[in-house]
Amino acid sequence: MPAPDLPIEAPDAAATSILSASLVITGAISAEEDLEIHGTIRGHVAAPGHCIRIMRGALVDADVLARDLVIDGHAQGKMTGTEIIDVHAGATVSGQLAAPRFVLAEGGSVQARVETRRVDAAVRVAQYRKER
Repeated sequence: MPAPDLPIEAPDAAATSILSASLVITGAISAEEDLEIHGTIRGHVAAPGHCIRIMRGALVDADVLARDLVIDGHAQGKMTGTEIIDVHAGATVSGQLAAPRFVLAEGGSVQARVETRRVDAAVRVAQYRKER
């Protein structure tokens, strides 16, 4: 007996890709949805218009571009948030941060240059690097 035709569903607009703790990625990641990073990433990560979450235990050594960047783990490199960068308690961040809004929770550690005014220039640079 043939299987009934099932409707094809469109992807969920609020979908999140999860990169597990066992993953080690070197290179470029580009996403058109939210990303949750639990593993190790080295290179470039871009999810313009979406949220990237660097979870507790994760290590990201990369140029990162996102609408919202939430850091719970360890991040170093050039981090650009077009709306906000939020560093949680226990997180460590080094490098350069650019976002119009920046939140640092008590217990979070930042050793970085933080730019909240010239974010448009940082976004253009991050997008250029993504395209290369």
